[in-house]
Amino acid sequence: MKIIQKLAWIFIPILLASNAFGQEEMNKEKEDKIEALKVGFITQELNLTTTEAEKFWPVYNEMDAKMKEIRQSCRKINQELRESEEKISNDDAKKKLATLFENDQKELDLKKEYSEKFIKIIGEKRTLKLLSLEHEFRRVLLERLKDRKDGPPMDRKPHGKP
Repeated sequence: MKIIQKLAWIFIPILLASNAFGQEEMNKEKEDKIEALKVGFITQELNLTTTEAEKFWPVYNEMDAKMKEIRQSCRKINQELRESEEKISNDDAKKKLATLFENDQKELDLKKEYSEKFIKIIGEKRTLKLLSLEHEFRRVLLERLKDRKDGPPMDRKPHGKP
């Protein structure tokens, strides 16, 4: 019996670690797939030529990485709030509010900065369209996931079709 307990103490952590690694790897695969769908969606919606895409994507990816850092900071604050909402002091709440507002401002500043860069690559009209495409992509993605979960829609028409 003691041998079984010792083996359990050895193998359970190994199994848990391998499971966590497997899930992390699967999440990365899903993120990569979603990212590829987003690239295709934006490329198609903006009607990018090959030359434009070669210039556009490095700039977009740079902006996107900076935006992800800012959003990660916001998610961290929201997580902390969910975990200790009752325990947070007024001073801490005030600091977190200030950080959230600073992050909102940073996002806005980044959008303005990179809009100027995008205008040079794809022009004003398509830059304006780009600003709404991420939201549109998330909406379409969620709609597809919902359709997959619920089965094929019976009475719904495709978005934008009468």
